[in-house]
Amino acid sequence: MQKFLYQLNETDRRIVRKWRLVTVGFYGSILAGMMVYAALHWNPDVNYASAESAAHAKLAGAPVGDRRSPFQP
Repeated sequence: MQKFLYQLNETDRRIVRKWRLVTVGFYGSILAGMMVYAALHWNPDVNYASAESAAHAKLAGAPVGDRRSPFQP
């Protein structure tokens, strides 16, 4: 049968408090993730980084002209 918090002894109360914190943190992080996902996909004007981006990084000081940089594809 379920007991209320005031019916438990002190050591069990400590354990219940720790598990309550873990549970709230776990479900809170899931809820926060869903809110971020919804916020990013709700408005089509929001831009965020994607692995499918066609932009390529350029090296600072890379030679210009006929010579190619060793890191250039």
